[in-house]
Amino acid sequence: MEVTTLTDISVEGTDLLLLDLDNTLYEYKRCHEFALDKLLEAAQKALNISAEQLHQYYYACRKAVSHAHIGTANSHSRLFYVQGLVERATGTTDAGLIMQLHEAYWGNYIDYMELYDDAVPFLERYKAAGVPVVMVTDMLAGIQFRKVEQLQIGRYFNYMVTSEEAGVEKPHPYIFELAINKALQIKPSLRNIAVVGDNVKKDIYTSPVYRVDVYHILRNE
Repeated sequence: MEVTTLTDISVEGTDLLLLDLDNTLYEYKRCHEFALDKLLEAAQKALNISAEQLHQYYYACRKAVSHAHIGTANSHSRLFYVQGLVERATGTTDAGLIMQLHEAYWGNYIDYMELYDDAVPFLERYKAAGVPVVMVTDMLAGIQFRKVEQLQIGRYFNYMVTSEEAGVEKPHPYIFELAINKALQIKPSLRNIAVVGDNVKKDIYTSPVYRVDVYHILRNE
């Protein structure tokens, strides 16, 4: 089911919420574009090569890493993207510069995040109703933990499952099943599960055991 705001989703009858993070609770594209500009600006100063060449290196490395690690959290690794960029530009693995540029991206990205207006009211309703909430998110665990801390939403989640922990990315059933198994520790009787996210190809789960209602939030449409 498509919804235009998170608050259109009813908490009634739900025993467990499996909730996405990126572009569901805050806008991904805005943060990524800002952070990438900062990364490339810092790289241009450090390496003294053209912005055009840096863009070529970055996107070539992103493509190579995504292909090499397809279906896993490492396909999103900015650390690997930046490592490839620096190695192409300098002919060496300059660990200090790689870490500096990696933090130029993530530090700016995380500082730039803002929750969507409907995020907290939505989360508050589930917390008030006592419904367990598990974040199910593709990405490296450390990065997602930093995002949650910056957004100050950790208190709304009972558990988190990242694709790094699961070893697979959505929509693989295992990442959702891992989340459900965590929730069963605090709520042994589950019948009705809600899955909420922005990606119609990834935020989807079916089960022969549970009733699953899938909601796709329309962001940036």
